[in-house]
Amino acid sequence: MSHNNSEPGGVPAAGLVYHAGALGDFVLSLPAVFRVVQAYPDLQWSFWGPPERLALLPGFGAAPPELLRSGHTLWGDSPAPEAVAALRGGQVILAFGGRVAPAWWTPPGPRVLGVASFPPRGGAWVPAHQGRQLEAQGVAPPRTPWFPSWRREVLPHREAAEILLHPGSGDPRKNVPAPVWAEVLGALRVRTQLPVTLVLGPAERERGGWEALSGAADRVRPCESLTDLLAVLARARLFLGNDAGATHLSAALGIASVAVFGPSDPTLWRPMGPRIRVVRVTAPCAPCTGGGPVACRVAPCWENFFPAGEVVSAAVDLLAGGFAQ
Repeated sequence: MSHNNSEPGGVPAAGLVYHAGALGDFVLSLPAVFRVVQAYPDLQWSFWGPPERLALLPGFGAAPPELLRSGHTLWGDSPAPEAVAALRGGQVILAFGGRVAPAWWTPPGPRVLGVASFPPRGGAWVPAHQGRQLEAQGVAPPRTPWFPSWRREVLPHREAAEILLHPGSGDPRKNVPAPVWAEVLGALRVRTQLPVTLVLGPAERERGGWEALSGAADRVRPCESLTDLLAVLARARLFLGNDAGATHLSAALGIASVAVFGPSDPTLWRPMGPRIRVVRVTAPCAPCTGGGPVACRVAPCWENFFPAGEVVSAAVDLLAGGFAQ
């Protein structure tokens, strides 16, 4: 398939990626993003979504200012003309969203590649689910690997020096109970002699409840932004976490990572990366999610979940290696 990748006058044509989901969802969508980028190699790509995500998209620019100012109106009854014009000005739009397309996914205008972000219950792993949608729209698989160079660009300076624990997530029902993490950290400190850093984002500090873990760590590191998180991950020899954005990012960056799943389904949501181990609860009610939110008002699957030994064993196995390239 050939593409006209220049505007009149020789100005390179534009491509736009739209993704407003959570960090973990975004990381699992990166294979789809770079699949499309490779399919349209001559476009100048920009990103419309949380601005700090540009740290994970080397070579991308910010979305047109018209979208940043008034793009939210595209979901209403009276979309701003300047926002509509900004969308019409590109050649390709890769738009991640729900199962119902917003009105601006309709022609005329650029080619719009619509991708439903979440798989249905019983469906495929998120990257595979998204890849199948792109295949159906005629976008071929990547010709060359993108992971190695992406890792080197996003996290160029690494020092595998410590164990990181990020004990939270966007939904506290997905969180391993703090006493279990404390037991894991105690065992790993004895087994590895590595220092332990407890990583707390804004949501974790607001909710509190990590006092028991503070005593099991050598230091507590607040993270206010994605930039802060990347700086912390640059020092990670091992990462421990729940089904959360920080865990997905760590695994994708090639850091040895253990992800513990409770009510969410690792068949759909497991992190991607070469050095990831998934530990899951064995409660008969788990997982209680398909491609949507946690079904339970509380998460009873954690009540009899004490897999500290399994988590420690997975971590020790992973520590035999370094960073993936």
